[in-house]
Amino acid sequence: MSNKLTEKKVDDLIETLNSLICEDDLLNREQRENMVRTVAVLGGLQERLRVISASKEARKQAKADKIKKPREPDIVFPRTGKIWIQEESETIRSIIDDIPDHDINNHILWLSEKLGRTPYAIAVKIVSEGRMDEEWTKTWKEAAKEIRERHAAAAAAAAAEEQLPDTSTSYK
Repeated sequence: MSNKLTEKKVDDLIETLNSLICEDDLLNREQRENMVRTVAVLGGLQERLRVISASKEARKQAKADKIKKPREPDIVFPRTGKIWIQEESETIRSIIDDIPDHDINNHILWLSEKLGRTPYAIAVKIVSEGRMDEEWTKTWKEAAKEIRERHAAAAAAAAAEEQLPDTSTSYK
């Protein structure tokens, strides 16, 4: 059984020791000096407990005050950040079970597009299924960034194309 040391318990202990120190006939000089040193140590401990408590309270308040911004939907990988559902896991399992390890790379991008997840997430899921090693997943870490950049460039090009005037009609 363990007792938690609280500020209140330390206060009570310091008060009790001070009462003992102040009793004239109870302690000799050496005992009294040792008690005074003990009270000094307990005073330091009490201050430490107060600082820890204030720090915890400040962190708790900061966490409560922090505004959590909502996750913006990912147009390229809409299932990013969502919990894996069983159908997704079964899809990956059914596809990779029949593929040799050296051919799995050829299916990552297709699975990523089909499941709406990043290539890296697909790779991590394959590793969790016991197929490749974790080192292999690192090769897919940058793939999502590159795909998002290509998608953004294509969207920007399409938007710019929409803004151009139509020059195919002739005026008479």
